[in-house]
Amino acid sequence: MARPLAPRGTARARVLTAALDLFAEFGVSGTSLQMIADHLGVTKAAVYYQFKAKEEIVLAVLAPAFETLHEITGDDDVEPWSPSAAGAAMAGLVDLMIEERQLYATLFRDPDAVRIVHAHPEFQLLTERLGQLLLGPQPSTRRRISVSLLGGGLAQVGMDPMLVDIEDDDLRTEITRIGRALLALT
Repeated sequence: MARPLAPRGTARARVLTAALDLFAEFGVSGTSLQMIADHLGVTKAAVYYQFKAKEEIVLAVLAPAFETLHEITGDDDVEPWSPSAAGAAMAGLVDLMIEERQLYATLFRDPDAVRIVHAHPEFQLLTERLGQLLLGPQPSTRRRISVSLLGGGLAQVGMDPMLVDIEDDDLRTEITRIGRALLALT
């Protein structure tokens, strides 16, 4: 008896959902295309039809976050630095981290996922634009360290299991307060 077909256009989304479930359990390096296929009850060829490699799956999972980063940084040249531009960029990053807490926890502890993301040209461009917004021209040593602490701190907050019980609004308020002080935007 033939298996029922999923509604048209949902196969890609189903693969991404299954992949995220498996990445959370086994990591990116511990998850194979065959495991994704088995999880879905389809052939490996069906998964391969949607994505040729795990790298493509990782980047597809992150595509909405990249779109948000594009919105935060703008699509063209970054505007000249100002405290308000830096504050807006920081607020956008905080919102992104809060919206994608589960994604952070799943992917950014995994060395393979981090390698894939850091090698991606779009991520490199977005990181450069974000740096320009947060650092400004000729940043001081203190500013450079502060921006690094903010970035690392946001990543850690997104992954930290000790913080999962904190409501999003409370987390946003506290991170924003601390971030503004750290970047001297108060």
